[in-house]
Amino acid sequence: MALTKVQAEGVNLADNFAFSGTVTGAGKILQIVTSGNISGTFDTSSETYQSMGCNVAITPSSTSSKIMVWANVSGFYMYGGQGGSGDDGASGAIYRDSTEIYGSNARFLYHRDTSAGSMEIGMPCVLQVLDSPSSTSEQTYHLYMRAYVGSTINASGYDRSIIAMEIA
Repeated sequence: MALTKVQAEGVNLADNFAFSGTVTGAGKILQIVTSGNISGTFDTSSETYQSMGCNVAITPSSTSSKIMVWANVSGFYMYGGQGGSGDDGASGAIYRDSTEIYGSNARFLYHRDTSAGSMEIGMPCVLQVLDSPSSTSEQTYHLYMRAYVGSTINASGYDRSIIAMEIA
């Protein structure tokens, strides 16, 4: 008796399918923690990073786990500036405990104006980083911002949050 190979013309996605294999190479989400929305006063003209009072703690279950961190500021205003070079701007950073792990001089808002006067602009900010803490001790992630060349940043009244997700 001859064997016949049947060729499928398509797959009906409404059908139910059983899977009995093993998926490899895909990470699993083990836990997610969030700071929740934090709003309050934040105003700085400092050219060094300042804490925005927004942090989240997570305890990795394995030293090989990765931690995906998202930080969000729903809006902020930057005004003033026009320092000697005419440059001003703002940047944000994510810290693990007291160590900066993302942001180092990466400006998310930059303005250059050589004319006299002042500039005011409002916008949101989103930062993200995939961290490898290599630890099973609690890790605390913080959101920081700083100003450049005499600018002032004001995020008062805007929500900010930080989310950490452990990935195996």
